[in-house]
Amino acid sequence: EEELRYTHILNRVLPPDIRVLAWAPVEPGFSARFSCLQRTYRYFFPCANLDVELMNSAAQRYVGSHDFRNLCKMDVANGVINFQRTILSATVTWVEKGGETGPWDPFRLCQFEVTGQAFLYHQVRCMMAILFLIGQRMESPEIIDELLDVEKNARKPQYSMAVEFPLVLYDCEFQNLRWFYDREVQEFNVTHLQQLWASHAVKTQLLRDMLRGLDAAPVADGKGNGMGTTTLWGDTEPPLRSQASGFVEGVRPRTYKPLLARPKCEGLEARIQHFQRRGR
Repeated sequence: EEELRYTHILNRVLPPDIRVLAWAPVEPGFSARFSCLQRTYRYFFPCANLDVELMNSAAQRYVGSHDFRNLCKMDVANGVINFQRTILSATVTWVEKGGETGPWDPFRLCQFEVTGQAFLYHQVRCMMAILFLIGQRMESPEIIDELLDVEKNARKPQYSMAVEFPLVLYDCEFQNLRWFYDREVQEFNVTHLQQLWASHAVKTQLLRDMLRGLDAAPVADGKGNGMGTTTLWGDTEPPLRSQASGFVEGVRPRTYKPLLARPKCEGLEARIQHFQRRGR
């Protein structure tokens, strides 16, 4: 009996931004979650005024087996009380080669790539939020060691997570799987993604042109309505580089308060007792 065209059938009912690429036969006991050997996430962001090299150096501190309770959203309500996880690799790099040696372009994209055996709820977004603080030199790389030391810092300081839209579950590794690609579906998917890329690339170029046009605008020196001395916006110092300013949830405070000086969230034991009292 001929196998069903699973990818073709599923893609007909899925929204346009979700595509099934291939299928693989598995044993009855297979679990996409629990049979996964390791997962790789990527988080994309513009370099803006961030110190990418410092972020990459700091990311190495995530590697190894650690208690990540201060770098996730504790999901005690669903029975998660073990926050020990193993990170196999963590890097912050340029998406395209040459970013580290070419002229500084705040629009150039970078990525945080992290591979681990398993992850906690919102763990990658919390890890990225800390890297953003380090990249802005608001925290030192040593803050990661402090947050991973749950004997010294048993309660998570209050901070906002990185936003969700740049986060991608890039790869999942399984053992002994053979993927089958339908040629017709492959052609459809590639065409669809090329069209999607073209649409976003054109919109990106339109925005870049608008920003270049604004660089030529004569803007008043200091506050005012532009009637006095003016300077071309592109020549103002320091330059405005806000490309990454919307990548952390919430409103940025005018005065930065160091993480370890902030109020702390409820600790693990208190959370467990809370749900025990509620009978959960």
